Amino acid sequence: MPRTLGRYWLVLLLALSALWSLVAPVDASPSAASPTSAIVGTPVRGVYVRAPRGATTASRPLQVLLALHGMGGNGEDFSRELIEQADHYGWLIVAPTIDYGDWTNPNVVAREDPLLIRSLSDYLDQLPQLMNIQTRRLVLVLGHSRGAQLAHRFAEFRPDRVLAVAALSAGTYTLPQTTGAQVSFPFGLKDLSQYAGHAFDPQRFTGIPFWVGVGGQDTNAADLPRQWDTIEGTTRVQRAQAFEAAMQRLGANSVLRVFGNARHEVTPEMRLAACAFLGNAMLPRAPHGTPLSLSPLSY
Repeated sequence: MPRTLGRYWLVLLLALSALWSLVAPVDASPSAASPTSAIVGTPVRGVYVRAPRGATTASRPLQVLLALHGMGGNGEDFSRELIEQADHYGWLIVAPTIDYGDWTNPNVVAREDPLLIRSLSDYLDQLPQLMNIQTRRLVLVLGHSRGAQLAHRFAEFRPDRVLAVAALSAGTYTLPQTTGAQVSFPFGLKDLSQYAGHAFDPQRFTGIPFWVGVGGQDTNAADLPRQWDTIEGTTRVQRAQAFEAAMQRLGANSVLRVFGNARHEVTPEMRLAACAFLGNAMLPRAPHGTPLSLSPLSY
């Protein structure tokens, strides 16, 4: 075979191999992982899926961890530091890569997040067939920064699909309230039916365990859009506190953790605390909502 023709076939084979890696279903064998194709018509460029070590298609349904990266990130990189904990707790990582729009513009957020939530919900519904695995209906959601903003809104829109949420260092929050000043989405939930097709369901929502984390030094007001100032404060710490206060007024199951000298980052301590909280949320719960755990986890 001529050398040039041989090179041609080699390039063709490599190209076909790369194409297959984008569409091949995940084999739920130890530490298997697969990027999948984009969700058409949305800012989702692809979804990285990784089964926990030791999982098989014959195993009991897997617990999904929906992992949401921040601005400029991608699902696979964001998931890399979660693999050890995912294997420990038996989580199937589902990590979309999202081309977020201008998160500082409330009008953009009001258009973008409902579309993302609807698309990701549909994807999760189709996941068992796409990947030939069984999954639990209720998902864990973990997000950082812009991903934390999407994470808590996902629970507000779809409390029927969420087991627990860990939101790290969100820049803005949609407060879980429908009355008072400035409560239209994305500031509040008074008009949620216009975006989700149904009104806010406080009864379901308050049953979701929430963990909100933020760095104690994440206090640069210049990093944040000003439209949320009057209702949430000017820094990520103040806004996390405002969200937690709104959750407490609602009677929601929520805890706020401020991490001393941490800035706008995900430190190992923050990551472990978030994962411990989500792991604890998987435990059976007493009638009053307390996890049935012999050794309480620190989060």
